[in-house]
Amino acid sequence: MIIRVCSLLAAFAVFLCAEVVEATAKSFYADENAGETILSGSAKIVRGKDVLRGDRITILFTKERDIRKYESKGASSFNVTIDENSQYIGEADEIVYLPSEGTYSLKGRAWVEDPINQRKVMGDQIVFNEKTRVAQVNGEQSAPVKLIFTIKDRNETKP
Repeated sequence: MIIRVCSLLAAFAVFLCAEVVEATAKSFYADENAGETILSGSAKIVRGKDVLRGDRITILFTKERDIRKYESKGASSFNVTIDENSQYIGEADEIVYLPSEGTYSLKGRAWVEDPINQRKVMGDQIVFNEKTRVAQVNGEQSAPVKLIFTIKDRNETKP
């Protein structure tokens, strides 16, 4: 059993560009046959500067042992640094990340913030692609989409 867990952790650590990945939680469950790993209780995954947190994080693998999907449920949040000019943080009741597409889907009381460019969007559902930097936000009738951003003072742009 220990060998299986170690082999799963080794496969997990090699998933993106052979970067070191650190996963912590109060409990860990792995089913190598099903290609599923579940981290429960204050789960956290760190890869470089990127962090995914949640009460429960499920990691689904392909047959080739590449990570197909992350699903974070309950008090979910993420921090992603794309480059020195692009950093995104967000929270939702549920976050799904598809690494091959670079797509984050946030559901339930969702928000994503770009602190470098001082932008924030809130809604019930947010789909954000870190590769294309395209976002789609949907609200509810009782809670419409909200966008907050900073613009330059008109006096700053006058000669």
